[in-house]
Amino acid sequence: MRLRRITREALQAGAITPELEKARGEGIPAFTHFLDLPILFLIVALGAIRPMSWTLFIVGTVVAVVIATALTLYIPKLYPWGEAKRES
Repeated sequence: MRLRRITREALQAGAITPELEKARGEGIPAFTHFLDLPILFLIVALGAIRPMSWTLFIVGTVVAVVIATALTLYIPKLYPWGEAKRES
């Protein structure tokens, strides 16, 4: 909800506000964004496999969190304009 409010304010201003830039740079929203696809894959896999124990669920959850963490750490490095603003 906070991000929606900040985005609306930026749209009304006609430019990206410093508050929006700061919110986009936070780690938790990026992590949850990158967690969506691995968790969806886990849900579909568990539905198809129908395991008889919790082991596959636990292993799949750990793998999904590791993938989301790796993407959260790696993807921002692909955008050099974000690094340039952080350095200045």
